[in-house]
Amino acid sequence: MHPGEIYAKTEDGIREVKERKLSLPIALRSLLIMIDGKLTVASVLERARALRVDEEAIAALERAGLIAKRFSAPSVAETEVAAAPRSEDEAQRFVAAQRRLSDLISAHLGLRGYLLIMRLERASNLRDLHDLLPDVAKALVKRIGVEAATPIVADLEQLIVIRPV
Repeated sequence: MHPGEIYAKTEDGIREVKERKLSLPIALRSLLIMIDGKLTVASVLERARALRVDEEAIAALERAGLIAKRFSAPSVAETEVAAAPRSEDEAQRFVAAQRRLSDLISAHLGLRGYLLIMRLERASNLRDLHDLLPDVAKALVKRIGVEAATPIVADLEQLIVIRPV
């Protein structure tokens, strides 16, 4: 398990938080609650330091099917190659995608897109925009239909998807 990996609760994990059927020890249950699909393993373990848990506790939750890897850690080669030029490119794509998504939501969803706009404002990187895209697509399909929404979403997806180096 790499400290840069990101885990999220599975449906079973969400159900366990609500129903408490597995009677998890308090440290594991607290750790399960902290895993949100946004924080890295290192961040979760740092926050859970008082619980005296380690990577083995996260592995136990994964083996139990309560959490699953959402994003893998970048490889060393990717990290070294992706230094300055890529981050500038990603920043420019992020700003462009965020602006496009905002215009799109305003134009097609109006007030119905208020919550999506709020989530868009909290987005801080391409990964956040990528996570928002399915909800935007679903709202667009509901509002303007599949035929009209498909090319719009495909265009956004091309802009948002993190390109390999």
